[in-house]
Amino acid sequence: MKLTFNSVCFSQNSETLLGPIDLKLNIRGITNVLGYNGAGKSLFLEICHAMIEPTSGNVYWGTHSANSSRHLRGFIFQHRVTLFRSVKKNIALPMQTAGWTKKRIESRLEELLFMANLEAKGNDPASTLSGGEVQRMALVRALATYPKTIIMDEPTSSLDPSATTEFEKLISKSANSGIKFLWATHNVSQAKRFADDIIFIAGGKVDESNEADKFFKNPRSIKAKNYIKGI
Repeated sequence: MKLTFNSVCFSQNSETLLGPIDLKLNIRGITNVLGYNGAGKSLFLEICHAMIEPTSGNVYWGTHSANSSRHLRGFIFQHRVTLFRSVKKNIALPMQTAGWTKKRIESRLEELLFMANLEAKGNDPASTLSGGEVQRMALVRALATYPKTIIMDEPTSSLDPSATTEFEKLISKSANSGIKFLWATHNVSQAKRFADDIIFIAGGKVDESNEADKFFKNPRSIKAKNYIKGI
């Protein structure tokens, strides 16, 4: 799946917060979006998913606009997003929205609860889940209707090491099944473990985009070199 930004800018109160960005990237496996806090990673992802419209320019996934292809993607936020209902009903929501039959939803729910290791908690209120369980629920909810791509905004930033490991296992399994991931993280070691490609954002612009091995071994920009060093 090719992601294309054509002269994309986003401005607010006469201040340019993102762009201009011109980018063509084939999303293969896992693409990590890296950058310092405040660099524009979240805004970049939100525009990728058409949650926010750019002030100018266009975003395409393949030959389709970001807005017209939203149903082909899922999105996972950094903060806890649960509905005031059971775990099952949280996960079932996108399937119900898509008009699936009750029988089909129930069958898919079994698969997803098993995938997230939440079989024993399907009828529990989602509000009672731990942080790691919530993010696993969010991931399988995003996977429910078989999207082609999952966009994630620092989903493990508030998780402890054990919960992070469990979440990463679920990502690996999903990626191995062919799901593509566009995933913002502040964790360089995590990106080194998972990324096939890197988009590095600095000052609201794509400072560098490259294959992960090349980015970490020989970054082209000074900002990227300093970021990798932790400066």
